[in-house]
Amino acid sequence: MKRVVSGAAVTAAATAGIALATPATASAAEGVLPPGVTVAADGNVLNLTVTNPNEGLLNPSCGAYVIDAMKIPAVLQNPLAILEPGFAAWGTLNPLDRVGANPGGTAAKDYTTSELADGVYAVIGECTSVLDPTNPATSFPQIWFVGGPLGGMGTGSVG
Repeated sequence: MKRVVSGAAVTAAATAGIALATPATASAAEGVLPPGVTVAADGNVLNLTVTNPNEGLLNPSCGAYVIDAMKIPAVLQNPLAILEPGFAAWGTLNPLDRVGANPGGTAAKDYTTSELADGVYAVIGECTSVLDPTNPATSFPQIWFVGGPLGGMGTGSVG
């Protein structure tokens, strides 16, 4: 239990660092809004809903990634690390899996991750413009415990 509490403290500190270092839209492409992401745990899978708040046909598509929470510092150092093979435990890498913008407003899509190993994960939503794909608008990371005695506990949803 001591190890879990210690890990949770490190994860909380890393999450706070992300919040201070990368406000949701500060580094995003001009006019790109971050997605809303809701998460619920069901055993060793996470159920996510990603909502794209951007409008118009040329606006960004949105997705989400689930990473080992201990990898948050690597994402802070290089946000594109999340795209490296094997970095994310689950993600919407396939363009057909992403949530496109609606000409009239928000669009949403539901996802269920593959089964995840017991551990502490960060769920990060992002919206990326085709005009500036290296500069996504990201949601605040949500921390979720999967499996084990704290399985199903998380930091909630952000919109």
